[in-house]
Amino acid sequence: PLVYSRERSLGTITLVLGLIGWVLIVVGTVGIALVYLLLGFLFYLFAHSALISWLRGNGVLLSAQQLPDQRERFDACCAKLGLDKDRPEAYLLQGNGTLNAFATRFLGRNYVVLLSDIVDAMQAHPEGIDFYIGHELGHVRRKHLTGKLWRAPALWLPLLGAAYSRAKESTCDRHGRACCESPDAAARAIVAL
Repeated sequence: PLVYSRERSLGTITLVLGLIGWVLIVVGTVGIALVYLLLGFLFYLFAHSALISWLRGNGVLLSAQQLPDQRERFDACCAKLGLDKDRPEAYLLQGNGTLNAFATRFLGRNYVVLLSDIVDAMQAHPEGIDFYIGHELGHVRRKHLTGKLWRAPALWLPLLGAAYSRAKESTCDRHGRACCESPDAAARAIVAL
């Protein structure tokens, strides 16, 4: 019930079309595209490692010592979604006016980052933070953070890419709702955006 009805079918379609696209690109460029893919992957590794280093240096790790109330919320959401064994690291980062959160994956580790402006905006209704935590955990649980490269050629298609992206977000909204005590808390969280 937490997965949007069309996410699986759109995921399969984008994966198949993406793989066909990569085969056509590699064959069409007589393998030269593989060199560019390798260079792109090396750039990705350096850029993403810089992001993770910056996150660890500037973010606050949610733990029993730092922000224990937020850590309890995060642990409760992980338990509700069955992520006890594959629990990501969670950080709070200065938002600078941005009301959002994000999840990322680097070298097999998952990270969930809440921006401080979300926490501030939900101060009157702190259970709304559970929606954001659950939404980002939905990306981790559904493995949205992996396989992007294989789907990349298909995600550029005008309707298909947008439909798959919206289906993933709808699934994650359902995960966020599952972490909230009431529908009102989820609605307030969405209104905060």
